[in-house]
Formats: sequence, structure tokens, C-alpha cells
Amino acid sequence: MNFERKFNAGITLQTNLREFKTFLDDFGRYIHSFYFSPPCGVKFHTRSKVAAQLLLPQKRALLWDMLELIKERGIYTELLLNTLCLDDDMVKKAADTLGKHGVTPDRICIMEKYYDAAKTCYPTGEYIWSFNNGIRSEAEFQKVRENYGADAFVLGSNFIRRNDLFARLKAAGADVYLLLNNGCSFNCGTCNNTSSTCNETFCRNMKEYSVEYLYALQSIFPQELKYGVIDVDSVMCFKISNRGSSLDFLRRAIDSYVNCRVRDFVKVDKNNFALWGRAGYFWKYFRNMDLDRIIDYKQKILGVDLHMD
Repeated sequence: MNFERKFNAGITLQTNLREFKTFLDDFGRYIHSFYFSPPCGVKFHTRSKVAAQLLLPQKRALLWDMLELIKERGIYTELLLNTLCLDDDMVKKAADTLGKHGVTPDRICIMEKYYDAAKTCYPTGEYIWSFNNGIRSEAEFQKVRENYGADAFVLGSNFIRRNDLFARLKAAGADVYLLLNNGCSFNCGTCNNTSSTCNETFCRNMKEYSVEYLYALQSIFPQELKYGVIDVDSVMCFKISNRGSSLDFLRRAIDSYVNCRVRDFVKVDKNNFALWGRAGYFWKYFRNMDLDRIIDYKQKILGVDLHMD
């Protein structure tokens, strides 16, 4: 399977420019695009760690250097405007800040309410409909296509294995970004940028199912791509959640998917379960989770042999 230019990853600032260059030398051919939030205040961020980093002048300088290097390598960039508390002036501030540093994002990943403001700033830009918009039905995708002409959609939760939907969106001219390792619950209802909704849903689900079953359902193993559970050809990009982690986490995540590695990573460190399902509520269970039980659940849920050994 060819994974070149297939992954969409977040810019992590837990590194330096030298390490980032080395990463691009080793894995850059697999990266289609990097997404990032602008260094324009905490309201642009859902991750407090990233927001705090960008208060530091040296981290802001690192972001601009990384974006320049990404452009030099021919990798696309994506600006995130996907939090809840922005307004038109803040969207313009982000665009102006990027412009002053010579950054024009190739695509903008937005919440619906920022579309008009973003379109004013980037009239010829391409637009990705953020997962945070909380689309829960196929009819909603069609409505967005009709009203906004979105160029791409980020799909997760209950849509992660909807090959029929992937194919229909592709046929309609929209790109599919599939969240690989978010690990979101299928019945969360909507995404409101807060952890409380996620945790409450997970706690309700745990009253009916084991944590291994929920992880098996909500995570995506590399074998699901290799053996056709997910229609790789209908997915333009596999989106990796990684910005709160180190560059080494991203390296391991891409390595695991490209080389179909699971068992050896778990054997080294059970926290590597986060490579395929990193929702916050799973972390405290990783050390006691049983990989063989998860594989068994996955194979029953999917109705296929994943050839894990």
C-alpha cells in the first residue's frame, strides 16, 4: 500500500528546527499537509498546552520557521479556525498575522460560523469543514455542500468506517479527511470543544461495555487499512491527532500505519495504544488493557480476520 502524501498531521512545538528537519527527511514523503492554529491568543486553541507554548517568543519563532520549511518541502499547510469563541475581527487578526510572516495557508479548516469572515480574508482559499461542526447525518453533508461548497470534510466518530459515504463524497467532488486516532465515541452527539461531553458519554458507555470493546470499536488499527476494512482509495488524507505530543509520537504513529505495526509497539509500552485511539478518557486504562482481547473484539465487530501476527 502506498502511503506517500497520505497523512495530515499537526505541527507540534515539542521539538526544535533541527529535529523537525530530520523528521521531514525521514517521513516527509508521507505527509500531505500540516495543520496549525495561529499564535493569536488562547481562544484559537482547544489544547491549553499548545496555547501556553505560543505565549513564548521562541516557540512563536519556531512556528514561523517550521511553516517556512514545510513550504520549502512542497507540503501543504492548513489553518485551523475550529474553536467556539472567535469573531470576525479575530479571524481577520489571524489572517493579518500570518500575512505579516509570509504565510498563506493552502486550506482553511473552519467552523460554519466563521466561513464568511474567512472567505473575506481568503477569497480563493479552499475550505475544510471541521469535525468540530458536529455533523451527525449524511443529509447534513449534502446541505453543507449546497450552501458552502466545502472542498473537504473531516470525518470521525460514527463515520470512521463508512466507506459508502467516503465514496459518495469523493464522487461529489469533496475530499475526505479521516480521523485515524481520535478515538471518539460513536454516540457523543456533537463536538463542543470541551472534554466534559466526551467523558460523560464514555462513562455512560462503560456501564454497558468493557473498555477493550469501546477501544476496539473507536480506534483504527493499521490492519484495517491494509485489509480493506476502510476504503483507502476514497480517503484523500488520514488525519493524525498529535499536537499535544512530541515529534517522536508522530514518527511512531506514521511508522505504525505505514509498516502495519501494532503488537511490537504495545509490547514496548502500553501507552502506545494512543497511536490508534488517543481520546483522553482511554489513557488511564491503557496499562491494564489486553491487546489480544481488543483484537478479538475488533474481528467480531468488523467481521474480518485482521492477520495481526
